[in-house]
Amino acid sequence: MSAPALAAPVFNIQPFCLHDGPGIRTVVFLKGCPLRCLWCANPESHDAGPQLLYYKEKCTGCGACAGACPRGAITPGLRPETDRRRCTGCGACAKVCPAGARELCGRRMTVAEVLEEALGDRLFFEESGGGVTLSGGEPLVHPAFSAALLAGARAAGVHTAVESCSYAPREAVDLVYAHADLALLDVKHMDSGTHRRLTGVPNEGILENIRHIRRDLGVPTAIRMPVIPGCNDSEENLRATARFAASLGPDTALHLLPCHRLGAGKAERLGLPPAPEYSVPGAGRMEELRALAEACGVPAQVGG
Repeated sequence: MSAPALAAPVFNIQPFCLHDGPGIRTVVFLKGCPLRCLWCANPESHDAGPQLLYYKEKCTGCGACAGACPRGAITPGLRPETDRRRCTGCGACAKVCPAGARELCGRRMTVAEVLEEALGDRLFFEESGGGVTLSGGEPLVHPAFSAALLAGARAAGVHTAVESCSYAPREAVDLVYAHADLALLDVKHMDSGTHRRLTGVPNEGILENIRHIRRDLGVPTAIRMPVIPGCNDSEENLRATARFAASLGPDTALHLLPCHRLGAGKAERLGLPPAPEYSVPGAGRMEELRALAEACGVPAQVGG
């Protein structure tokens, strides 16, 4: 009997991206993440299983969803209520909703299925110097799948990148980054205690994994810092982050990513508590931080 095909939960495959690596890219987003960043833009990526998204503004109150739910988790009405404790994410309600008010987020896909979809844009990769980027969620939650997907893209002559928080066992890091042409590595905060408060986990292992990826595995690296006003945008933390990036080698860049509010609406659709609101840093403030980083001896840019 042959072994089952490697599969993982995917919640989006986004073509024609101009970020997350050089050129035009297709970004594959995997579900499942060990961090719980307070500002997370993709709360639908936290759980590795399928999840129901409910768009109340589209709902007509027809009641089809309540009749289709095998668990009786939906109370019919003008605005049907879903008991998230009983919902298993089977998607039966989404299939019968005539208004598109219900959507199942996440489906298991094999490596071959993802490659077939992602490599459909090879012509754009070749013309722009782009490729495939693996993101999430967290690709290191699914190391065997991620490694096989990256290896398949490389075998097809496509540039590969991995966007990661680096919070994973060393074995997973080695398996995945053996097939990466570029590492896009998040650093949320340099102080471990503050990092734990903001994300739920400490940062010592993260920083060690980043050093290992760049120095031992030799993968070209960019450090990415999401800029969250009031959380990690102090000059002290910016300088510490810039010095860390510079310590990895002169070719390691720092990408400063201004936060946005896209995660707030998603949390509501998932039935999650509302996320804290953070102000979006303006262009002037981002330029100040970029100049401050470069004064610490690291190439820095806004966005990435």
